[in-house]
Amino acid sequence: MVRLAEILERTESLIERLHNTKRNNRIILNPDYLDDEKLPEEERTSVLREIFNRNIREKQLTRLAQHLTPILDGCHPPSLMIFGPTGSGKTATLLHFLSIFQKVSAKRGKLLRYAYIDLSSPKTYFSALNELARSMDDSLRRYRKGIPVSLMQDRIVNCLLDFKGFFCLLIDEADNIKPNADEFLTFLGKTLPRKVNCRIVLIMLTNRLDWEKTMDPRILSFLKKSDLIFEPYDAADLLEILKLRVEKALDTDKVDQGALNKIAAYASHETGDARRAVELLVKAVKVAEETSGRLTEIEVDKASMTLEIDKTEELIKTLASQQRLTLISCYKALGSNPKKKLSTGQVYQSYASLCESDGVRPLTQRRLSDMISFLDLYGLINARVISHGRYGKTREISGALPFELINRLLELKEHPS
Repeated sequence: MVRLAEILERTESLIERLHNTKRNNRIILNPDYLDDEKLPEEERTSVLREIFNRNIREKQLTRLAQHLTPILDGCHPPSLMIFGPTGSGKTATLLHFLSIFQKVSAKRGKLLRYAYIDLSSPKTYFSALNELARSMDDSLRRYRKGIPVSLMQDRIVNCLLDFKGFFCLLIDEADNIKPNADEFLTFLGKTLPRKVNCRIVLIMLTNRLDWEKTMDPRILSFLKKSDLIFEPYDAADLLEILKLRVEKALDTDKVDQGALNKIAAYASHETGDARRAVELLVKAVKVAEETSGRLTEIEVDKASMTLEIDKTEELIKTLASQQRLTLISCYKALGSNPKKKLSTGQVYQSYASLCESDGVRPLTQRRLSDMISFLDLYGLINARVISHGRYGKTREISGALPFELINRLLELKEHPS
């Protein structure tokens, strides 16, 4: 009984000690400001406004203004295609600019509306029309499949029948319509303008620099588009973004300026991705809270090393011995031919040979089949079940990882197929 009381007291003491340490090392005060998705729309808009007040993306804002200001004189600018890598601020910049431009247009007596369509997840043509209809009129519900495409088009036309100004349509990830975006762009660029009195300006965002090469030349012809490139953020821009996040979310007394400089440098040298910079900041802060209670360059280096570790590599390194032997057996049997297909029996022959050379007792073929299912579940191999009708089923095994990765992690040597 005394022993049990000692255990409970020790556990209670451990909880109190860890809680006090975490409280003393606490750096994050407002975690929502480290994740835009958790912020209310009003707060998110406020943060974006502060970012642009720091002259971030000034060059891109200038180019946008040069392209769209003819609207203030009643002229119709061409469509705009904006290219840029992930995390370069395309969507945030455009939404900020269009909201301000709408106010400026109103002061000049020009009617201007804009709508935003998020196609970041792949959409069919019908789904894209659905998103467009809902972005133009919040009262419209999401339509079920089975409604004719022509009916969806008519509802979009009806939303614009009484509007006689300029209508800017911002399409995020415009290339993400499957199987292709040609029908959608034809409707927006050719069919819709003929049925409404307003003047439509398409602004399309994409990460794919080669997208227009896949488009029908006739679509490029009637779009009469201009191109704009969003360069990745440089270190100075990333530093300003990080400073704002720190001011909003962290205890500034526990954050060294050198740490922010290093995070901005890391992110700008790799991709210039603002999301990457904020991700590294969050990771470094968590490292600091678990150790020193202060964010310095040391914590940034530790966090950077942690982020560099590939999840696949980590999974392979933590496999149990039999799982690891099974994985090696699969790739030894596959050899250097990634398109080769193996049966469970072929993998078992390779596995039995490997176990014999390592002095390990092999599992039964049935147990090996379970191991193969596990490796398939985690994406380390592909194991597809093939039916042969009355002759039963078999499993077709192929590679899922680059051989270079397997060769490095599992120390495989060159061998014949």
